[in-house]
Amino acid sequence: MNDKRQRKGKPQKLSTLIPEAARALGFQEELELSQRARVFHELLVQIAPHLAPHCRLTAGSEGGRLAIEVDDRATAQELHLRSAEIASAYSSHPGGARAIGLTVRLGQGNDDTERH
Repeated sequence: MNDKRQRKGKPQKLSTLIPEAARALGFQEELELSQRARVFHELLVQIAPHLAPHCRLTAGSEGGRLAIEVDDRATAQELHLRSAEIASAYSSHPGGARAIGLTVRLGQGNDDTERH
């Protein structure tokens, strides 16, 4: 008995199947947020690698601003100082989107919000 199955059609890359599966299952928004978060993290690693482990993109944008959660006030302060540079880099990245600035929130129970 032959246990091998014959393929029907051309093999596809897994990376092309995941977005299709996400759409079919109703996870399109979550997939897009994940992709935007990956782009943001990659850019931050290039621009300010010491900040990358302390920042998370929490929403695509709020009124054209990237919503970022940070671990501490020092990270929030530096993001404020570099917000134009980061927003510009995100806007010009092929996987990014138009961003006019950052909205920074302190994580871990802090409810402070800073707009930059």
